[in-house]
Amino acid sequence: MLVAAIYAAVGPGRIDIIDGQYRFEVARNIVEDGSVQIRDMALGDAVPGLIGAYSSYGISGSLVAVPLVIAAKAWGPHSVDREQFFFSFTSSLLGAGSAAILFLFYMSLGVRLKAAVAWTLVAAFATLSFPASATVFDQAQQGFFVIAACYFGWLSGKRDSMADAIVAGAALALLVNFQESYAVLLPGLGFAAWGAPVNAVERRRAMERCAVVMFVGGAGLLIYAGFNNFRYGSLVFSGKGTNHPSPFGNPLVGAAALLFSPGKSIFLYSPPTTIAIAGLFGLARKHRHLAHAVAAALLTHFALIATLSFYGGDWCWGPRYFATVLPLAGLGFPFARLRGSMRVLAAAAVIIGVGVQLLALSLDHHRFFYARALPRFFWAADRGFYFHESALFARPGEILESARDGVPHVATAFRPGPYPELLTYAVFGMWGAGSDLPPPAWMRRYTVFWLPRPWPLWMRTISRDRLPVNPELALGGLLLAALLGGGAVIAGVRQCREEPHAAC
Repeated sequence: MLVAAIYAAVGPGRIDIIDGQYRFEVARNIVEDGSVQIRDMALGDAVPGLIGAYSSYGISGSLVAVPLVIAAKAWGPHSVDREQFFFSFTSSLLGAGSAAILFLFYMSLGVRLKAAVAWTLVAAFATLSFPASATVFDQAQQGFFVIAACYFGWLSGKRDSMADAIVAGAALALLVNFQESYAVLLPGLGFAAWGAPVNAVERRRAMERCAVVMFVGGAGLLIYAGFNNFRYGSLVFSGKGTNHPSPFGNPLVGAAALLFSPGKSIFLYSPPTTIAIAGLFGLARKHRHLAHAVAAALLTHFALIATLSFYGGDWCWGPRYFATVLPLAGLGFPFARLRGSMRVLAAAAVIIGVGVQLLALSLDHHRFFYARALPRFFWAADRGFYFHESALFARPGEILESARDGVPHVATAFRPGPYPELLTYAVFGMWGAGSDLPPPAWMRRYTVFWLPRPWPLWMRTISRDRLPVNPELALGGLLLAALLGGGAVIAGVRQCREEPHAAC
């Protein structure tokens, strides 16, 4: 409750990337008439199928948002803005779910309660998971299913439970229906169910548990194939790549950029990751097979994204694809050996990490790209772009410019794109008035690029009759959730201290 409330309070309250607009369209159509078609004529990259046009995105990204669309419809009179407002918090809820599972994971690994709470908060607010949970990009959503699969796989091995193995596999089945390429994680995460067998009988049982996890997870690929066949009459064609450069890049460039470049280094955008990686060696000393499963999943995921021509995941803030596995990597936090000067360095990494994430949440991420007049697929032509450009290093100047100069006097609308009456619809590049101008000048026509990104702040500039919800009521509800959640955490820690022999 605490983490979800904070994530939701600092989120954009709108669909902040075109990817989310497609997933919202499918979620809304599922609720309204059971259809998965794309009917919004403004979404021109919809792919023609057997009956109408469809999104190339997996079905899971829309299914997880269906409850929020239903809640928006139940809130009051029909409002597309309200439905999109609610939809924008999908990542907030699932990102908070990742924090909850990570905490439970810590406890099952024998981590003391106070340390488990502290490291959960570090993972939630000092890493890239924070801004990834305050956007409609779906990596935080995927991260929930990754950590859930590993947790229930671990419980399966610990308790010799086939039911837990099935739950772990179901999480993986949903994961591959976000992105079918996540099938490469099945072996690594499946191995989390191995446990600690000591004889031939237990090893056979461990193999059975791992097989169940991978079999159920692999069944998700059948759902993926069936969904493709329903839409396009093909088991393998998902609609991807029809209006897109080749997805394959130079893995050496991708790996170097994701580790060391000023524009996409995970260690710059998420400094505490260094602590987590160091802690995985400590985890291996206590839970060897689990550490091997986590390391296999992390390395496989890294190899996967490094081979992509769009390894940076643009247009976005930082190396967003890492957000899928950051909760998993966070298992290493409590097991890092932090003594003497290492404690000081770790504290500095956490403090800097929080600051970096707050920079991410300050302004709209599109501003960096339009200010440099970048074409849509700039990364395909300039693979080394992030070795000489960085949104992180540019952000302080952007904040200073907005604070000093305010919204440009030429700004005439909130956001560019179709349906100008909608506040929460996605931003469309080079759309509308001034589209014949250079992108930096065109961008000055729209206030969304200059106002603070969190919805409680930009909504203050909009007339109340246009707002999707009552902002005071919504903020009051989030404050109540944060107080209840934070109070419960504090009460739990105090109660633990009062119990004899408790591991607090």
